[in-house]
Amino acid sequence: MLELGMNKKIFSIIGKQVSKFPRIKKMLISFIDFFLEYKMIFLGNLVRNPAYLRHIFNSKVIAKPGTLDFKGGAFNPGALIIDKTHILLLAKSQVVPWFKARGKNRKYFLAGNPVTFLLDINSLKTVQEEIITDISGFPENQDDAIEDMRLFWWKGQKMINHSYIKKEKVGEFINQTSVVSTVSVLDEKEKRFSFHAFPKLDFPLQNIEKNWIYKESENRLFLFYSLNPYRVLVLEDEENFTFKTLINQQFDWKLKNPGNLKTMVSFSTNPIDFDEEHFLMVVHQIDHKITGRFYNHWAVLLDKKRMLPVKISAKPIFTGMGARGRTPGVRYISSILKTDHEILFFAGEGDVYVTVTKKSCENLISDMIDL
Repeated sequence: MLELGMNKKIFSIIGKQVSKFPRIKKMLISFIDFFLEYKMIFLGNLVRNPAYLRHIFNSKVIAKPGTLDFKGGAFNPGALIIDKTHILLLAKSQVVPWFKARGKNRKYFLAGNPVTFLLDINSLKTVQEEIITDISGFPENQDDAIEDMRLFWWKGQKMINHSYIKKEKVGEFINQTSVVSTVSVLDEKEKRFSFHAFPKLDFPLQNIEKNWIYKESENRLFLFYSLNPYRVLVLEDEENFTFKTLINQQFDWKLKNPGNLKTMVSFSTNPIDFDEEHFLMVVHQIDHKITGRFYNHWAVLLDKKRMLPVKISAKPIFTGMGARGRTPGVRYISSILKTDHEILFFAGEGDVYVTVTKKSCENLISDMIDL
């Protein structure tokens, strides 16, 4: 009781002194009001998870809600090194955040232009950002949508492998009918995104096809279709964009179920050159938690000659733990690049942010095990 009385006396003295300075008193009251209104958000972020605090300090935000006036931000970028000093990103923007594309706003579901970001390769600062305005060559259906854009080189052109979402309007609602894996061409200087082809494979496809990845090697274009079974194809007919199966084999390896989750394992990034003998790529597996999707990612080394995975990280190199955005658990590594002795991991977070995180090649390799 004595301690409580002393505290009241101290606060009374402080209050009287502050009252002598009306401007300071007004600022202090405003601060207290602000703190009381937002204290739950503030404290919630502090105790959200140590991984969140680590992540926001170890990664850099490139795009967020409001970037280029898109309220829904941007996500899942493709990436290419285009010269000695610059990196080009291509991402999907959203007119409104996905979680607001409901009811009367349902028409805005997946609505938004592709956007590009030119980054300085050293500082990773954005030096230019543009909206792609010329989208051409696709089937004439204004309700269809494009997402999950990755970039790769082929014959000196910037190619885009992405999902093409076919939709139809039923009454007042727009429903997704199928997803087609598609290849297009990017000309960022002309702000042009041109349809190239729906790849033709030598086996029947499903109604929803996504997460195909590509790599040009020794003047041939390879398509990586699935991990279980492990299926790789090579471009056979360039004019008709037809691919022929090169490898189709079921392996009993860690890649079959790296997280012991019994969910599908899929490709995340296009492969990149890692060293003289290997390509590097990232794969993912989704865990379904009470909060929704939770992504886990592993790094994988491929033998360049055999096109076979030979090493995998012993544990996930990234998870959804600590991800930004409204959706906890959604950090999707969509592209990787190698600069000197580091790997840059570009991600979509919460389906509204574009971010980048660095890891050293040495640390990445030291954590890998043989397949």
